[in-house]
Amino acid sequence: MANAVTLRKWIASHEKTCYFATADSPGKKIAFYFAVHQGGNFDIDFEVEGPNNRQLFKGEAERQGDFVFTATQVGEYAFCFKNGLASFADKLVEFDITLEDEARPEDIAKRTKRDEVMNSVVTIASDLQQITKFMKYFRMRENRNFATVSSTESRIWWFSALDSLCVVLVAVIQVYAIRALFTAKRSRL
Repeated sequence: MANAVTLRKWIASHEKTCYFATADSPGKKIAFYFAVHQGGNFDIDFEVEGPNNRQLFKGEAERQGDFVFTATQVGEYAFCFKNGLASFADKLVEFDITLEDEARPEDIAKRTKRDEVMNSVVTIASDLQQITKFMKYFRMRENRNFATVSSTESRIWWFSALDSLCVVLVAVIQVYAIRALFTAKRSRL
């Protein structure tokens, strides 16, 4: 059995926000996935802490992460994001926290006794979870690439406008320079 939560959250600049998952028994498998979809350089600081504020994972300027670990202690696990690098850019972070009971030897023995239909259902469910994970990854890549294309398009437009303005300015200067060469100066006597 697995409990999962997928959230999207805008994190303001210099904001730290934490989410919590409770492991009610040792041996729970905890999966944590995050990806920055919009904002700044698509990076964020993160930290995963176990009970008693024991640090499990920490990363700075990460674009995405995917971690799976076993809860060795009963208690609350904190998943924190900090947008400390950005001075003005808010960031959209999508993350997924999954708590799942890890297979015990007696469960493995039961699995061998399952019928073919149940094994097929479990295989399909596992494959669907993998497909969902790939879809999240590709959606994040699409958002990141769209932001890059939009930024490049804007830069090209402004460069073209500046280039056109320079061409018109040079043409005007050339007209006045040539006019000045052919204009006769009258001398005063």
